Amino acid sequence: MAPSLTDVFARMSQEFAPSLLPLIIGAPIFVLIALATKGLRGAIEGARAAAGETRINLVMVLVDVVAVAPFIAVAHGALASLMAWAGLQLDSAGVWAWLGRWPTIAVAVVAGDFIGYWRHRVQHSRWLWPAHAIHHSDTHLTWLTLDRMHPIDRLGTLMDTMLLAALGLPGWALAANILVRHYWGALIHADVPWTLGKAGWLINSPVMHRWHHARDVDGAGHNFATVLSVWDRAFGTYHQPGLCTVPLGVREDMGEGALGQYAHPLKVWAQALKPREAELSS
Repeated sequence: MAPSLTDVFARMSQEFAPSLLPLIIGAPIFVLIALATKGLRGAIEGARAAAGETRINLVMVLVDVVAVAPFIAVAHGALASLMAWAGLQLDSAGVWAWLGRWPTIAVAVVAGDFIGYWRHRVQHSRWLWPAHAIHHSDTHLTWLTLDRMHPIDRLGTLMDTMLLAALGLPGWALAANILVRHYWGALIHADVPWTLGKAGWLINSPVMHRWHHARDVDGAGHNFATVLSVWDRAFGTYHQPGLCTVPLGVREDMGEGALGQYAHPLKVWAQALKPREAELSS
C-alpha cells in the first residue's frame, strides 16, 4: 500500500526537524558552551576563524531542508511500505509493548548506533569516501560540521532507519533514535576539549570524535561511532591519545564553496572511470 499524503508530510516533518532545530535551539546552547569554555574573547575569535566554513555549512543546511529532506521523507515512506508488503519487518509489536517506552528507545539508540558504526566504516571505503570527504573537509570543527553532508551521504542515514524498521521498532522509537543520534552528533562535533572522563569509556566525546576528523594522522581512520565509544573499543578502531590539537580536514582539493563540494565526488568518480573506458576502447 502506498503511503498516504498525511504519512508523507509526517515523515517530511521528521526529516526537517533534525536540520532546522539545531539552528533554532542549538545556536544559543552552543554559544553558551563556547562562552563557558573559551570566554567572550576566545568565543569571538573561534567564530571568526570558522566563519568561512560556517557559511558553507549553512548553505548545505538550506539545500538539505529544501531539496534533500523531502526526497528522504518520501523514500522512507516508500521503503517502509515495500518492506511491509514483502514481509521484511519482524512482528515484534508485543515485545516493545511489554518492554515499555524508555527501554524500547534505549534499544533503538543502541541498535541504531551499532548499525551507524558499520555504515560509517563503509563510508570510509574507496568508492564512498569521495562523498563522505565533504563532511571531513571542514578545517574548523564546530557543531554545524554535522550538517556538512553530501546528499549521497544522507542516503546512509536512510538505510540506518530502514534496518531498524526491519526489527519492527515503533515509529516513535525510530524518531527518538534519529533525534538522540543527531543532537549527540552535534555535540561531539563542537569545538570543546571534553573527554567526558570515565563516562568516555562508554560514550563518545568531542575529543574522541575530533581525532576522527584529524588530517594526516594515523588515528584519522578510527572512532566511527556517534553515541557509544564501546563499538570502537570492541572492534579495534578506538583512538584517543590525548587532546586533539593537530590540523583537521582532508588532503583532497574540494573545490570552491558549497558548489565545489557537491561536485567533488562526481568529478572523482568520473576520473576513476576514465582508465577503464580507455581500456575498453583499445
